Amino acid sequence: MSYVLAPHEGATEGLQRVIREQAEKMASECSEAQEHASAFAHKARVRCKRIRAALRLARPLMTEKAFARENRWWRDLARLLSDLRDASARIEALESLRPFLVARIGPEATHRLEERFKSERREVDASTSIAAFIAQLEARDGDLVPQLADGGRDKLVKALGETYRMAREAMRTALESGEAELLHEWRKQSKYHALQVRLMRQQFPDALDRRVAGVRDLAELLGEVQDIEVVVEASRNWKQRPGGFFDVLKSRRTALVTGASATGAALFAEKPKAWIGCLTPPVLAGQD
Repeated sequence: MSYVLAPHEGATEGLQRVIREQAEKMASECSEAQEHASAFAHKARVRCKRIRAALRLARPLMTEKAFARENRWWRDLARLLSDLRDASARIEALESLRPFLVARIGPEATHRLEERFKSERREVDASTSIAAFIAQLEARDGDLVPQLADGGRDKLVKALGETYRMAREAMRTALESGEAELLHEWRKQSKYHALQVRLMRQQFPDALDRRVAGVRDLAELLGEVQDIEVVVEASRNWKQRPGGFFDVLKSRRTALVTGASATGAALFAEKPKAWIGCLTPPVLAGQD
C-alpha cells in the first residue's frame, strides 16, 4: 500500500503498517546501495524522514521514553549518510538552479561550479558510510516496528495539531529573522506536517485533500531556498566565481522567501485549536 492510512484502518494498525513498509523497502534497497550510492543515500534518508513523521503521529500511542528512543534511533541512522548526502545535495541544488544561473552567469561558469562539486563528491568515502548504515539497520534484527497502544483517530488528530503548531511557529520565527538556519527549521517542520497530512488525507478528505498540494508546494519553495543556501555555502572559497554571483543568488532567494511567506500565510492562517476544529467533528460523530 502507499504512504497513507486507509479509511478502514485503525490508527494503531495503520501506523504500524506504514512504518513496516518503509523499513522493509529500505532494507530491500540496501542490496544495490554501493552501486548507486548517491541515489540510495537520498532515498534512505527520505524513508527515515517518513518513518519519523509517522512516529510523531503515533506519539500519543507510545510512552515518551519509547517515542524518544525510536525517534533518536531513526535520526541517528539517517545521519550516518549525512556526508554522502551533503556532497550529492550540492550537485542536485546546482541542477535545480541551472536555468537561473546559466541565464545570469553563463553556461561555462555554471559548468565549472558543477565540476567543482562533482570533485568534492568523489572525495567522500561512500562505501564506509553505506556499510555503517546497513550494519546498524541489520543490527535491529528485523525489530523495526514499535509497539503502539490501541487508539482512535482522535489521538492522531492531537499529534497532527502539534505538528501544525510547530510548523506555524517555525514560520513566524523564520520570517521575522530571515536567517538561513531558521528558514531551514521552517522547511523541516513543514515537511513533517506535509507528510502527516499525506498520511491522514483519507481519514479527513474534506479537510485535507486540498491541503496536500499546498503543503507540498510550500516544502518545495523552502527546498529551493535551501538549495541556494547550499550552493552559496559551498561556493565561498570558489576563486573562479564570476562577479555578482552571490548577488544573483540573493535576489532569487528573496523572491522564493516572498513566495513561501504568501503560501505559508494561507496554510497557517488559523490558530492550531481552530484548525484542529475542522478535523474533530468527524471523529466524534463517526468511528473511534
